[in-house]
Amino acid sequence: MSMNLQALFRPAAVAVLGASPRADAMGTYVARNLRDGGYAGEIYPIHPTATEVEGMHCYPDLASLPRVPDCAVVALSADKVMGALRDAAAQGVKSAVVFASGFAELGAEGAALQRQFAELHAQTGLLVCGPNCLGLIDVHARTALYSAPPPDPLPAGGVAVVSHSGSACIALGGTGRLGLSHMVSVGNAAVLDIHDYLAHFSGDAKVKLAAVFMETVRDPEGFARAARLMRAAGKPIVLLRVGRSSQGAAATAAHTGSLAGSDEAYLDFFRGLGVVVANDMDEFVETCVLFESGARAPRGDGVAVLNVSGGEIALTCDLGETAGLRFAKPAAATLQRLAEVLPSFATPSNPLDVTGAAVSDGSLYRQCVDILAADPDVAVLAISQDCPPGIGERAAGNYRLIAQAAAQAAQALSKPVLFYSNVGGGMHADVVAPLHASRVAALQGARPALQAIAHWLAWHRWQPEPAFEPAFSQPQPAWRDRFASGEPLSEGEAKRFLADHGIATTRERLCTSAEQAVAAAREIGHPVVMKIESPDIAHKTEAGGVALGLADDAAVRAAFDRILADVSRHQPQARLRGVAVQEMVRGGIEMIAGTSRRAPFGPALVVGTGGIWVELVRDSVLALAPVSPARAHRMLRTTRAAALLDGFRGAPPADAAALEALMVRLSEIAAAYADLVEAIEINPVAVLAAGQGVRVLDALVELRGPTLN
Repeated sequence: MSMNLQALFRPAAVAVLGASPRADAMGTYVARNLRDGGYAGEIYPIHPTATEVEGMHCYPDLASLPRVPDCAVVALSADKVMGALRDAAAQGVKSAVVFASGFAELGAEGAALQRQFAELHAQTGLLVCGPNCLGLIDVHARTALYSAPPPDPLPAGGVAVVSHSGSACIALGGTGRLGLSHMVSVGNAAVLDIHDYLAHFSGDAKVKLAAVFMETVRDPEGFARAARLMRAAGKPIVLLRVGRSSQGAAATAAHTGSLAGSDEAYLDFFRGLGVVVANDMDEFVETCVLFESGARAPRGDGVAVLNVSGGEIALTCDLGETAGLRFAKPAAATLQRLAEVLPSFATPSNPLDVTGAAVSDGSLYRQCVDILAADPDVAVLAISQDCPPGIGERAAGNYRLIAQAAAQAAQALSKPVLFYSNVGGGMHADVVAPLHASRVAALQGARPALQAIAHWLAWHRWQPEPAFEPAFSQPQPAWRDRFASGEPLSEGEAKRFLADHGIATTRERLCTSAEQAVAAAREIGHPVVMKIESPDIAHKTEAGGVALGLADDAAVRAAFDRILADVSRHQPQARLRGVAVQEMVRGGIEMIAGTSRRAPFGPALVVGTGGIWVELVRDSVLALAPVSPARAHRMLRTTRAAALLDGFRGAPPADAAALEALMVRLSEIAAAYADLVEAIEINPVAVLAAGQGVRVLDALVELRGPTLN
């Protein structure tokens, strides 16, 4: 259930602790922001000795106020903050904003101090924005509980900016291109985090979309609930997360722990909620501009682009492909109609070079727009025209004709019309004036603009994943008890664990003598594979613990003795339980499948090209567990290995359906054993010919530790 944040955003009275006769004091700045910003409520500056601040009557403490304020702005040093908050809560204050640094960002001691915020909230219900933040602004209510200069002018609109970073909040609020409903600098988020503000925005009629600058998701369930509320209200979340590099990922001992970068789990999480994820600030801003424009919702994904330059049409093709846009394929009749109106040297196509003839002939441009708009495969029209602020007046006049054609088309057509300049850094005011008057999105920079269009289309076409009920959700008691001990598993145990959960593994026998190995090989059938069995050796080949293709009894005897000798010499401290004799699977496509924990979300499934190529090729895809059969199919199709599974260059197709079933089951295992298992690696798993299934050739199960029960 979302919290009511009205006491923060629309307080009837605000107390400012730390206001001072000093003009540069942070509390004074806040009091001035409230007064000068047109705040209609009561402002109570508080200072122990001063009688006046900025012409406003000053009070010595909270107890002396004529009424209990809804919000207390705490502009005090870190050592005085908790005392002030406890006093505010005792007086009945409902909310507070804390600017001070010196909490969790400083390490363990600061984190312990910051935990007191949450404890106070749990005891009293006091809502806290911060600490270590700039505060917040409700633009429409003119509430500026903000310690930095607000944007000037402060354009009112529908974009709610919420940011872990104060500087990013300032940057986004100051673009001059977004109409703002709110600005929230979340800071350390000791009590209220991004998802709490999103839940509030979902029910605020002034908010049309949220622009989120994020460092991390601290509460996945809370964020998911808030994202669903925003989606249900028809309000996009456009998000930019920082700290995405692989250096931020904690790798496990298994390959699958490092196969996918640290950002992959976040992307899968956001993708499942229909959250738009931008890659940089330019893309972030352009995407917000497009969503805020109120452009008509597209009824398909086919994009038509018009320009007056063949070179920039080529650029559009390059960047559009990278963005994942689908350029519409005009029908033959559409191309014929274009040929009839274009100059003879033009080539009817999409994207379309209207040629320089359209620069001074707005009617030609408009005819081409109308012809493309009539094509059934065209869902969106994008007018691409450079109009940097430094162009001359004559050029601006010519380009204004193109902008006018775009604006007129946007008003007349039932399909959305967008406009973008291939260069950033601003747009000539005279050119884009018709666009602003018609509320046509005017985007800057070819790459961020095309990425923004792709995000916008994807948001409108997004559908939630169908509900998936795993086959099981609890550990088997015997394996739960085994894992709780924390004792590492050998490969043989790992395979038995997988087999007990319905995953096909190789037939094998554990042998403690050469004669047992010979008997096992005869039973299984030559040729066989032999591997050392030890809970202390994860990578057996490097230790000399593997022998392949043993075709007769003599080879088996010799391999048994050699393996024990080599491993003992390589790792003399390792516990050796014997040598496993395994069937040797011939043929098949070698893949890797595994799970690893991805903070803060839990286990994730990874699948990709396996065997000796796993780290060289790095062909993998990740999804949070558990994974449905439909999702497993889509995952596998995104790998380059899918072409091998289909039958590459005349080879027979492999049993991809069996691999997909293994992926589903492995993800169910990961979810059920999440508290006990850190990672599972199956490498390789041989995908045999169609109809013949899969075989796990090697397996590793890494436990979380003996303290988990």
